[in-house]
Amino acid sequence: MKKNDPKYLNMLQYRPVMSVLMPVYNTEPEILEKALNSVLRQAYKKWELCIVDDASDNVNIRLILEKYAKKSRSIRIMFSDKNEGIAATINKAAGMANGEYIGVLDHDDELDPFLLLEYVRTLNTHPDADCVYCDEDKIDEQGNCCDPWFKSDWNPDLSLSFNYVMHFAMYRRSLFESLGGVRKAYEGSQDYDLLLRVAEKTDKIYHIPKILYHWRMGPGSIASGPEAKPGVFVSGLSALKDALNRRNISGVAEDAPDAWKGVYRVRRNIVRPLSCSVLVFSHGEEDVLSRILDTVFSYVPRRNFEILICINSSANFSRKAFLRRYNKGGIIIKWVESDGPGGVPGAFNAGVRHASGNVLFFLDDTMQFISPESYISLTEHIQRDEVGAVGGKICYANGLIEHGGVILGPFDLLGYAHRATADGPGYAGLNNMICNYSAVMGLGMMTRMELFEDLGGFDEEFGRAYWDADYCLRLRERGYLITYTPYSKFRHLVRVKAIHEMVVEPEATHFRNRWQYMIDADPYFNLNFSRSVENFSCQ
Repeated sequence: MKKNDPKYLNMLQYRPVMSVLMPVYNTEPEILEKALNSVLRQAYKKWELCIVDDASDNVNIRLILEKYAKKSRSIRIMFSDKNEGIAATINKAAGMANGEYIGVLDHDDELDPFLLLEYVRTLNTHPDADCVYCDEDKIDEQGNCCDPWFKSDWNPDLSLSFNYVMHFAMYRRSLFESLGGVRKAYEGSQDYDLLLRVAEKTDKIYHIPKILYHWRMGPGSIASGPEAKPGVFVSGLSALKDALNRRNISGVAEDAPDAWKGVYRVRRNIVRPLSCSVLVFSHGEEDVLSRILDTVFSYVPRRNFEILICINSSANFSRKAFLRRYNKGGIIIKWVESDGPGGVPGAFNAGVRHASGNVLFFLDDTMQFISPESYISLTEHIQRDEVGAVGGKICYANGLIEHGGVILGPFDLLGYAHRATADGPGYAGLNNMICNYSAVMGLGMMTRMELFEDLGGFDEEFGRAYWDADYCLRLRERGYLITYTPYSKFRHLVRVKAIHEMVVEPEATHFRNRWQYMIDADPYFNLNFSRSVENFSCQ
């Protein structure tokens, strides 16, 4: 049955009026007509288009808008006497709206013909939705669609890194009104400010993984490059700072280093006392173990932490002599031997049984700290009640990325985000942004002792692989966020693995049997990406 078949439309039990708001100012006439026509072509017909012209100088604008108002009773127009800016114009348009949901169509962009239908389908599935958004692409100056932006489902930490929702967000009108609409103080980033305020009132935010909005590139448009409107990013940072104040988050918001304009970093203060148990899995080579301990002492503040060396009893060097070298500043170093069949997770479980910290930090002796921020950047997030585990960026010795978050779905299993790519921004800049994933790599991961004990530690059936992802998914089942931060950086001194080496049996089968429902629908890995590779490549 086709989506525009009347019988298909009649299957929708809930069919609300959808209000499209369009602020207009000196739009090129041909482009304005394309935007208007994209609304007229909607397969779902219970819409209204509320247009406010912000005192355009071009006399043709009035003629075009009046012409279109005659084409449909669902088009309403208002002409402002003076130019007031986009925020005031959006609020005026919202004041004309009667629909249950409202969304802003920029005067030079276009809606896919099935956009409103897909939104109403989502509302029928999720009648509690307060906000719905979709994927988008751009229209170049030749009229071709390009640069698809396949988004994550609702991603709280990513929303504090940049306005990834962008177009086309529709909000429940009653919620929009209760918040006082958009705010002129954040002109240019009024949509980001609105999203941040909405997220403080509701988590009923749903994503449609389909390109339904087309953002036009052209002179003066941010779609063509951030240099077009630099003031937008200043107001966006101001909106983020205001959100931190409202949420009582102790810390600062700043432009993110090594990232695109419009990407921000929330740098959180450590506001709760943390005692940390650093658990280091050792393969039994004295020089290698010394290397990781040297970096721990160099980069981890020498207070409130202990080190537990998790090692097989077959290691052939003197423990006592080794420990005398690291008897520094009263730091407690414990030696935990493990001969069980549980592999790395079994050794870590044994180590935790001897740990006293309220935070657990897992490493092994093939790793090195790259950044002096590596430790503090993890503790910023593990202190948050809503975060269950946090991991950082891990690079191979040759500089290629090994881990930037774990994504479910590749190989009908999992993969590492950005793996085997150069350490750059990655897809849509995600490699350089604090964001949420379904899991993070266990080496370089922090979690809280109370959560580890509640979950019974790592599952030793995953003796060689997937023990870390399994742990994170069990946290996800309990509603905790898993956070990735690019500001915690490690070097992993192992060889780059080929794709076929990433699958380990029989652990892979066990992982699929337990987590297939999550593998099939990772909220942080868009369905449009290929499952045959592990990076963000289209099908």
